[in-house]
Amino acid sequence: MPMSQPLTRWRDAPPVRDLVHEHGVMLRQMAGLQQRVSAHCQAQAVRVAALESLNLRLQAELVLLRTAIFWGLGAGAVMRRPPVRHRLPAHPAEAMREAQAVICQTGCVGHAHPWLQAEGQCSRTGLACERYAGNASENAG
Repeated sequence: MPMSQPLTRWRDAPPVRDLVHEHGVMLRQMAGLQQRVSAHCQAQAVRVAALESLNLRLQAELVLLRTAIFWGLGAGAVMRRPPVRHRLPAHPAEAMREAQAVICQTGCVGHAHPWLQAEGQCSRTGLACERYAGNASENAG
């Protein structure tokens, strides 16, 4: 036990105590810095994901626009819509209208109107095509 006595006295020396205190302060500062850097990295990852998503949507919109122009539908065939907010339809008829709009967009408008008859009627539903009617004057001229 006589050896532990000098070590205890050595730790109690004022320069050592000051150094231990400064070391603790430095470690706390580094921990705070590490937390800030981690939070910044997470925020950047969220921002990058949002920008990549926006980039993908814009690329898809460009493909749609170029396809519409290539097929002679005009730029008006591709209308920019507000972002889709997922919600439940309030009424079954509303759900049916939304389903019909999706079928029309993907099956007909997205494929240069294959269901459109010469009179402007939809061969699938027998009704007047609402989407093409808005672009008829643009496509006629």
